Amino acid sequence: MPQLRRTYGVPVVRSKLVLLMVLAVAFSLFPFGGPSILAQETTIVRGQVVNGTAGADIPDDLSVLMLISGADGRLAGTGQASPEPDGSFVFDDVQVEDGSTYTISVDHLGVFYGASLTHDNLDGELTLTVYETTKDASIIQIERHVMVIAAVDKNDQLVSAIEFVRVMNSSDRTLLPDLTNLDQISFLRFALPPNPAELNVQSDLPGGDIVSIGTGFALTSAVVPGAHSIDYSYVFPFEEDTLSYRQSLPQGAGIFQVLVPETFPNMAVSNLTSIDPVNIQDTSYRAYEVRDLPPGQGLQLEITGLPLPGALTRFSNTITGGRFWQIAIPSALGVTLAFMLLWGLIRGYRPDSGVNGQSTVSAAVDPAERAAVVRAVASLDLQYQEGHVPESDYRTQRQELLNRVLSSGGDELE
Repeated sequence: MPQLRRTYGVPVVRSKLVLLMVLAVAFSLFPFGGPSILAQETTIVRGQVVNGTAGADIPDDLSVLMLISGADGRLAGTGQASPEPDGSFVFDDVQVEDGSTYTISVDHLGVFYGASLTHDNLDGELTLTVYETTKDASIIQIERHVMVIAAVDKNDQLVSAIEFVRVMNSSDRTLLPDLTNLDQISFLRFALPPNPAELNVQSDLPGGDIVSIGTGFALTSAVVPGAHSIDYSYVFPFEEDTLSYRQSLPQGAGIFQVLVPETFPNMAVSNLTSIDPVNIQDTSYRAYEVRDLPPGQGLQLEITGLPLPGALTRFSNTITGGRFWQIAIPSALGVTLAFMLLWGLIRGYRPDSGVNGQSTVSAAVDPAERAAVVRAVASLDLQYQEGHVPESDYRTQRQELLNRVLSSGGDELE
């Protein structure tokens, strides 16, 4: 699985635990009504909590929280209010300061709902809508899913891609992920090409984590009703001019598109419908699409015409890759040992000048012995590669064995 990095847009609250820790410290440092705040302009902030799920009531144990961030981004104040039975709440003596941001939120069933205000719109009444939860991911629809080929490095044979996804929860319940129940998928899932790396995810969904799953990743963020944007970038390798893989679409897609830059004139997506080109930030892309894909169906994605490096670069990339050496080293070792065995056998039966110029055969050389020595060399090499034999012992023992193989005579193998 690729290295994962998470970058989110500014959520209302990233984590309930973090928020509670911040509030515990903040209330002791910045109590409403303290002398430092009363000395400045203050106002009253009013709001209403409503339940957006049909037939659901407003819980009576809610607590509305306020965090005030100064123009420098530092925490400048906090507040807490308990809603009335009708959901109304009031914050008295709220500090007003240019450049400050006021984040007001409420936790319902483990999900934070809220909004951020500036100093100049505190007078209006704020409405916080909460929802009941569900673990049924079928309430989620992918309106549009666009894969953009951002760049291709033909020398390193790497493709850089960005995918943009528009998610819609058109129900009146919040999807609450649960990774402990594998029988019911309750979280967003996204597929990636083979062997991806440098994954970077951005989203306007609050909180959550990235989890490696299958051939892609999942988001554990709650999905409240409404539209949301998710985008993620990554790189993936290619070896030939055509790359084909299964593009899984667990949530389906109303529109699935692939955009290919015009700077690579031979690139295309062979099994999607070609549509009018798209221009993004002064870059023209050829566009391919398919529509109305139901959840779970997916498609076979085939990108053709990928630019390949020259023969010399490809050879260099091949020999510097780990797979080449995994094959080349054992093969070279086998050829060397075979040559040594053949050489030893030939020398073992080489005619020699005997007494009085008569040719004799060196009877001291035994082919079976040489074969055993060759096997011993191979076994020693394997032990050395696996780290079982120190290098000094390995070199000494190997030289002794080679001397036996290459000698015209020899002692018997112990």
